[in-house]
Amino acid sequence: MVSLSKASSILFAASSISSHVANAHTLPKDFDMEKFAVELKELRRSQKASFEASLTAGGRMPNRGKSSSSKTSSDITTVAPPAASADASRIGNPNPGGPTADTFLDGHEFIPPQEGDSRGPCPIINCMANHGFINRSGQDVPAFILAELATTLFDLPPTMFLPVVNMAIFAGQVIVAENGETTLDIERLWSRPGEERDASQVFPNPLRVLTEEVLGIPESEGFEPSNEETFTNFRYTVDEDLLQKLLARSTDGVLTIRDHQEHLKDRIRDSIETDIFFNFSEESMAVAANQYLFPVMLMGDQLDDFSFLSTDTIETFWRQFRFPEGFAPRSVRFGAAFDVTAFNEARQAWQTANIENAEEVFEEAKGEVKEEKDEEESESGTPPSADLATM
Repeated sequence: MVSLSKASSILFAASSISSHVANAHTLPKDFDMEKFAVELKELRRSQKASFEASLTAGGRMPNRGKSSSSKTSSDITTVAPPAASADASRIGNPNPGGPTADTFLDGHEFIPPQEGDSRGPCPIINCMANHGFINRSGQDVPAFILAELATTLFDLPPTMFLPVVNMAIFAGQVIVAENGETTLDIERLWSRPGEERDASQVFPNPLRVLTEEVLGIPESEGFEPSNEETFTNFRYTVDEDLLQKLLARSTDGVLTIRDHQEHLKDRIRDSIETDIFFNFSEESMAVAANQYLFPVMLMGDQLDDFSFLSTDTIETFWRQFRFPEGFAPRSVRFGAAFDVTAFNEARQAWQTANIENAEEVFEEAKGEVKEEKDEEESESGTPPSADLATM
């Protein structure tokens, strides 16, 4: 029987009692945002003190540190020590390079993945690896560090992301050691069920690869039953057509939250109309609701306008999984002038709007497809089709 740490066990219980991933990226109704705001300020003060101490000692920020989320979080998120043969420069350091916008990414320069490195469907996690906030290999990543980095990098409460980590554990994507340590190879996040869903912003719905042309490739030409290359290459690669459709929404050099909301609506409509394998559950809507606003919200550099980001930054983000030059969270860039409560309230409002939009478009598109099928069947004299509620 695998034994879990006390903290992990508690999170397992909480996650199983809750509505699972439907609550992912959503704060509990009784969440104390004022307390989090105080903890965030303390985190930034602590990081600044650590940075100044490291300068005195002639080194960089330490590779371990207290989180702002709770007094017990250090029991959850520890950074695995490098193996004797490991390249120390590729071992993740979850602390920023410095306490200012000019120094935040010091020591976290962008380095593209090497051959054999692991990358997954979440662009934010891929950025963490490419900038060395987690192991640059994307392998053996302490699972709960991802929730802590939500605060360090984006001023978001880790509480929003703990259900997502637990979901990955339940889905078998995380390795749970006998001592309770949980580690992740981020490529495993492609596996389903999990965080990866249909109607991604720029990744294709995976089963769309099963076209008549693909299914017709004979085994003699390299499509043996055990050959997964055709499927994985399709699934793991940004769909250029989807990316261009997103970028084309920009008319003035920026992309907005509204642009991404319209992109989500079109992804749902197109998927229902053209993908017979399309699956879009309540959980999928909850996941998409934040995925479609995170790039704009989290990488912006405006004090109190979280609604837009340059088109160039969005394109680079998706093509390279890279933070913009000079990136720093707003609590670092603006200090006390930044209102973390307003920031998180805006995120929650946009998430709610995205869920409502997704539900509305989903039902409308299903009804339109059913109506078209019924008309076709009526003309051909065949019985009406069944309801599409199983999608």
